[in-house]
Amino acid sequence: MSENHSTIMQKSALSCVKCAKCIPTCTIYSINRDEVTAPRGYLDLVSAYAEGKLKMDMEFKDSIESCFLCTTCVTQCPISLPIDVVIERARVDIAQKYGIPLYKRIAFYLLGNRKVLNILFSFGFYFNPCLFKTSNGHKKLRFVPSRFRDLLDGRVIAPLLSKSFLQRYSGWQRINNTIKGYTSDSKPLQKVGIYIGCLSNYNYIDVGISLVKILQRLDIDVFIPNKQECCGAPAFFSGDIRNTTRLIKKNLDYFMTFIHEIDVVLIPEATCASMLKLDWLHALEIETEVFGMDNTEYIQKLDILTKKTFMASEWLYKHTRLMDLLKNFPIDKNIDKVITYHDPCHAKKTLKIFQEPRHLLSNFHIVEMKDSNVCCGFGGVTIQSEKYHLAKHIGDNKALNIANSGANVVSAECSACRMQINDSLERNNVQVEFKHPLELIAQNLGL
Repeated sequence: MSENHSTIMQKSALSCVKCAKCIPTCTIYSINRDEVTAPRGYLDLVSAYAEGKLKMDMEFKDSIESCFLCTTCVTQCPISLPIDVVIERARVDIAQKYGIPLYKRIAFYLLGNRKVLNILFSFGFYFNPCLFKTSNGHKKLRFVPSRFRDLLDGRVIAPLLSKSFLQRYSGWQRINNTIKGYTSDSKPLQKVGIYIGCLSNYNYIDVGISLVKILQRLDIDVFIPNKQECCGAPAFFSGDIRNTTRLIKKNLDYFMTFIHEIDVVLIPEATCASMLKLDWLHALEIETEVFGMDNTEYIQKLDILTKKTFMASEWLYKHTRLMDLLKNFPIDKNIDKVITYHDPCHAKKTLKIFQEPRHLLSNFHIVEMKDSNVCCGFGGVTIQSEKYHLAKHIGDNKALNIANSGANVVSAECSACRMQINDSLERNNVQVEFKHPLELIAQNLGL
């Protein structure tokens, strides 16, 4: 292995003192109880591979791909070793040796081609009755081929809609326009762009609609960049670094065309926010290390963008009068929704955002579930497909904690968590509704 090849993979391993503080809270270790699939075990594996002492084989691949990338280990480490980045770097080599499976190549192609994806989602919507049945308000496939029964039979499918958020909203949404009954003649206090995220764009569009309504209620002009692309998270966590950086660069080139016309970019999705604010840089650095690409120009563009980018709840709480506005809309906590809050890994652990959404939901009756900051078990495309048994194991624990909280609504600022938690709740027959905090805030304001 060359010095450049091993840099990212070896640095953390050499710094690890094997204190084991990362192990008790590790998501995959809670299932396997095997040091090979535990943070310091991963570091030893990857370091030995980088030094040429260990060959990459299917066992190595299986171990590295079993990590949920929840970053709990990073938060527990006394010196915050970036174990997640080490694993992401190793997955790039795995993808180069073993290739990207066909189903992932198709998915990543579609995520980078919105016109095709728009058609597919519309097609799926119009054939909803034929393709899906409804159980407790959730969609499930009517017919599942026998070879996919373990993966898809009884599994909750995210809703399919006729039009995406970006097909419904595009460009400037001025505050002097009517948005479902709300009008304002005020001058805009600020100009805010929205980076919506694929799941909120295609499956959970009320998240984006709620954000638009809230911002306009705050006398803020909203800009919806209609050519925004996927953040690249599915490809990045699968080791497809070239597809990841292709999407990053398209986004950065596009955002630079209007970034100086807006004051801030808001992201309502934890994974997308963490990708943009942290992992886009990691991806560009990994591409430089592996392929020798000079990404200086894009790193500079990224620096401009990240300085203006926030998760929606963080910015709404810290930089607007929303909390004061909510005081005028009290809720009778004795008769209304009882909410429990799940902390997405990419919100609390990587971006340190967890108090802000709770403050914004303080009009509601909130009860804290046990282990609210423990990973829901989504884990990315590989976990959700090739290792779905791991996702179910972790999801069952989360569903039990939600049920035991006594809440009738669970909330989280992440639609990946929403998919996983809805599936877990349905599988365990827990009758609890999922709502994004922005949906609840908009409801609180009567929007």
